[in-house]
Amino acid sequence: MNRAIEVKKVLVSDNTISYEVYDNTGLNLLKGKQVEAWVKYHNVESFNFSLKDIPEPILLMPITLYMLPVTWFYGVNIVVSSVDKTLYDNIPAIYAAYSKLYGPFKKEWRGKLVANEVVDCPMPESRYDNVVFFSGGVDAIHASIDYPGKRSVLVSVPSIESMEKRKLKNVGADFLDVKIQLIRNFSAVVGSDWLVVTNNFLADVFDDVRIKHDLKTSFSLDTPAFRFDGWFGIKYLGNLLSAAPFAYAMGIKNLVLGSAFEMLENKPASNLDCANPELSDAFKFSGVSFTEQDALCVRRSQKVKNIVDWGSNHGKKLKLRTCFSDSNEQCGKCVKCIRTQLNILCAKANPKDWGFDRFDEKRFSRLVRSYYYNERNMCWFWDIMDSIDDRVNYPYCNDLLHWFKRLGYRKYSKRARLVGKMGRFIRFYKYPYYVQAVFQKVLGK
Repeated sequence: MNRAIEVKKVLVSDNTISYEVYDNTGLNLLKGKQVEAWVKYHNVESFNFSLKDIPEPILLMPITLYMLPVTWFYGVNIVVSSVDKTLYDNIPAIYAAYSKLYGPFKKEWRGKLVANEVVDCPMPESRYDNVVFFSGGVDAIHASIDYPGKRSVLVSVPSIESMEKRKLKNVGADFLDVKIQLIRNFSAVVGSDWLVVTNNFLADVFDDVRIKHDLKTSFSLDTPAFRFDGWFGIKYLGNLLSAAPFAYAMGIKNLVLGSAFEMLENKPASNLDCANPELSDAFKFSGVSFTEQDALCVRRSQKVKNIVDWGSNHGKKLKLRTCFSDSNEQCGKCVKCIRTQLNILCAKANPKDWGFDRFDEKRFSRLVRSYYYNERNMCWFWDIMDSIDDRVNYPYCNDLLHWFKRLGYRKYSKRARLVGKMGRFIRFYKYPYYVQAVFQKVLGK
């Protein structure tokens, strides 16, 4: 079949779904003429379910949703043996949502999802109410404390994460162990069951370098959302829904996703990342859909305060995991680590108690004061500074916090961008204090 990507086989074995996928497009969109893709479910023994009992259209959903976006641009078909009717009927809404954020795409969808059968897949009896997607980050933990207890299942899909380090990739054993330990420990705190889902989609399916180049050049995508997270963001929710067969098997109708709300000077801003609520709202299959995203209009600083307060009230120290690295221990100096540690300090807590084992007040203060902390979106600077109370004597990094607020987000951002350019040649935060003082004098502190 010309200009088609075909899923020729879907097999189940124990806790794994395997797919044989063939690229018949002549465009070399996949990493090979034939690729082997898989989805694996960890801790299934806790739920007493078998993949063999799940209808084929639901088993095909992870690979179908992950590959669907190529049809929007290249005019190729995705060929599968069967598809869930609710999903099939809803594909135009998915296309429209992505076109609105990343496009506009062509008015008419250029490719097709071709199935031998369109099957109505009624939901089994409900055993749980919610899947709460859990990464260990601020948004996910906030969602988890809003939906705790035995009627929710925490589900982590670490294979969606685009890691800064690639030695172990996002399916490495060490990284997986960290994620399993994190979700196991946290599930005990909130009284929920847990599941981890891994796949090899990011690693082995698409020729991502070629596709990213095409979307930018041949298809001229240049919206704020595309510039923010591009092809990775377009595939994100499809990849997250590797959990779909489990949700179906458990009769779970509600998928809960933590929001990544942004605002600047109290003006709400459109969420430009791949978790935009307009995108998640578009996905429906069988009887399953996303709920309104958790804490949709709650700022990150307030979420961290809520988490610290919740943990303190329950006598628990929750381990926040936000680092871009794939090591067992958080680096403490990537942009998300710095942002989260500042959020924790503003909540009058010690980051060392909340997942940042390497935190040291002097070293961290030196890092921030040397303008190493560089956000591409100024909303995060503003949010942190706005949450600092001039009347409060903070128990940790008090001088740093008040200095940070006095400086203001515009000035700090400007200086951080300058240091970011210089950072190709020097790492200023490593220099002794007197050298930093001279540098800050030059910047006009």
